[in-house]
Amino acid sequence: MRSIPELLNIAWTYKFSLMPVLLTYLIFDLPALIRRCTRRAYIPIYFMFFPLGHSDQMYAQYFNEDDIYGVGKSMNDAQKQTLRARIQVTAIVSMIFAAVIAPWLCGFIAAFYLEQGQFLEFVWFLMALKTILICVSLYEIKQSDSFVMRSHSFKFVVLVYIAYLVLIWRGVTKSFWWTSGHLSTNGLTGLLQRLAEYAYVDLFLNIIIVALGTWAITNHYLDPKLIREKYVYDDQESKRPDGTAA
Repeated sequence: MRSIPELLNIAWTYKFSLMPVLLTYLIFDLPALIRRCTRRAYIPIYFMFFPLGHSDQMYAQYFNEDDIYGVGKSMNDAQKQTLRARIQVTAIVSMIFAAVIAPWLCGFIAAFYLEQGQFLEFVWFLMALKTILICVSLYEIKQSDSFVMRSHSFKFVVLVYIAYLVLIWRGVTKSFWWTSGHLSTNGLTGLLQRLAEYAYVDLFLNIIIVALGTWAITNHYLDPKLIREKYVYDDQESKRPDGTAA
């Protein structure tokens, strides 16, 4: 058991592998950066289920809240269903990249150049940074997202973020230790031989689970009944307290 002075000395003299950790974080976020720059299936995690005040274009049209253009209100039922499917596909693809593919690729690539100690530093850095960013997002959601607060779904948003943290932690660590272990025992050839098996057993199954979970959540919160409730809400807002039209 180390004494307090010894622990303080270790903490004071500890050397953090800054460049390897930052490089690995860049690799982790690279798929998101590419999708964001190309505008292909990029949406923040909470936007997949609870868009901020329905401000996203597709959500705004679906819920008839694109007041400037009025595209949503002119859509028929078939067009609404098509738009709903587009939203779900975008959410599923984005969630798969964010929670499965990015962590897996990051752990796999990092095993070729990071030492075990450096990898642990990266994991602590990743989880701490993502937790801070998530707390900021949750604060902003609570302050300004009328849809989440009106539907009493804030606790569910928190659970979504917790699940996301668990998925990225599990994905990046499992991928790193699996790759590192096979490199040290079987070499690159043995690693490549086992890669297809690992991708099927872990990566492919995780993609199916995340896709089904995302579909179920978006299917619930894109219920067409919510559009009809929006009509009722608008009608009630347009009436005076005595029930007559404003």
